Amino acid sequence: MISLLEEKNVQLDNLLDKIAEAIQLDDTRYERMKSGYESVKDWIESDEVFFKRYHYDVYPHGSVRILTTVKPIGKDEFDLDIAIHLKSTTSHTPQRIYAELKRCIEAYAKKHGLRIEAKNRCIRLDYTGDCHMDILPGIQEYSFDDNMLKVPDRELNDWVSSNPRGYANWFLAQANLVKQSLLEKAMRAENLPADNFKNKKPLQRAVQLVKRYRDLYFQEDDTYKTSSIILTTIAGQFYRGQESIFDTVDGIISSIEDHDTYLYGRLKVVNPVNPVENFTDKWDDEPEYYEAFKAFSQHLHNQWQMLKNGYGVIQEGKILKGLFGEGLFSEAQKVITDRVENLRRNKNLAASIGSGILTGVNIPSSRSIKHNTFYGGEYEE
Repeated sequence: MISLLEEKNVQLDNLLDKIAEAIQLDDTRYERMKSGYESVKDWIESDEVFFKRYHYDVYPHGSVRILTTVKPIGKDEFDLDIAIHLKSTTSHTPQRIYAELKRCIEAYAKKHGLRIEAKNRCIRLDYTGDCHMDILPGIQEYSFDDNMLKVPDRELNDWVSSNPRGYANWFLAQANLVKQSLLEKAMRAENLPADNFKNKKPLQRAVQLVKRYRDLYFQEDDTYKTSSIILTTIAGQFYRGQESIFDTVDGIISSIEDHDTYLYGRLKVVNPVNPVENFTDKWDDEPEYYEAFKAFSQHLHNQWQMLKNGYGVIQEGKILKGLFGEGLFSEAQKVITDRVENLRRNKNLAASIGSGILTGVNIPSSRSIKHNTFYGGEYEE
């Protein structure tokens, strides 16, 4: 039987899960972001000047769409990426499409007291202290492919090919290579009340953890910080359907190490659903980005190997604090401790008579765990 509260590999996965959960978009923030998205979507759809005459989709993409959000260190803001996907081809230039979106969003921002920022390919709507909404305009590239998109690039003064919706579908398909995670199996095996995993698969949790470590690693100098799209794509490409969060991270970083050292040389990361979109083109023009990525991934690989070697709880705790931050580590531990105590308090926790392993109360050959008093005694309610 897989034991959530006894087996070390399950305990470690439980801790990693709680660390990732602490840095993701919570339910309240998600609902606010969803409300903002719906409001902007309605505003664009009502635009009589330009957009209303066309058939188009408005949809989220990026980390919110694939459930890999990570709260920036020292901030409380998230990014929401939105695409405005014009489905019919037009003769408009990329400059015209961009300008019409900017006009439309400027009017929305003025009405709601928000700020906007003109980025290279999108318009950023700034909900100060809450989130940024990056709105990407584009035109369907091919009539036979509903996902391929041409988006305006102001620096190039031209269209560039992209596929944000197809990318999200690809990543979610990779995450779903595993049907049931190690933690879910442990919960069911012990008949414990289901935890709220937010439908997160090990690949999604692994991406959140790697992104968090990346943020800490480049905290002092982010000049050559590795982008989230590169890390997410590499993770998806090297994922092999592992059930465990720990094994998923290990498999990804080990594959990076093997690829870079022994097989093909420098990684080239392209959009798996649009190979002409090279996510690592900066690595060609500015090799410092690649060197920074190598140092970052090597350090993570070395730390993960130390965790695998099992130097004891104290040493493992030091490693995890170094990777993800002491505050997050302590918060995750507290969540786990509180959950166990809550199970005990509600008489949902028992111990196997033969082994003493903590289980659910409905498991045969188990006895309920009594409450501990302040003085160390036990009592039953």
